[in-house]
Amino acid sequence: MRRQLLLLVTPLALACTASATATAKGIPAHTKKQAEVNVLRVVATTRKARRLPSLVNPRTHLLRDNTEAMCDGRGRQPAPNRYARFVCVVRPHSHTARQGLYVSYRVLPRGRFRIHWLAYRKR
Repeated sequence: MRRQLLLLVTPLALACTASATATAKGIPAHTKKQAEVNVLRVVATTRKARRLPSLVNPRTHLLRDNTEAMCDGRGRQPAPNRYARFVCVVRPHSHTARQGLYVSYRVLPRGRFRIHWLAYRKR
């Protein structure tokens, strides 16, 4: 009787663990560091960023020195230290409270991502 029960439970347990790992792998996610680097890269190349004198040098059209991106993961974690959505702020190293460009960052399949500008607060 125990052997029959063991033969029935083992494949069922394997199927449950296989489906759980498949769903965890199927959700695209990035680390906080990866999101911050991607946000800085996109802000530097965006045409709208030229209108942000505190972040972009108007003469060279490059990010100013010591510009930083700080991202905060939102929602549940599909894997340890990874998120599918972030809210990020791009700001100079010396800044006032709440100053900076706020963006939402969403991870897409195959290593892609989408960024939406939320607000720009000067001071």
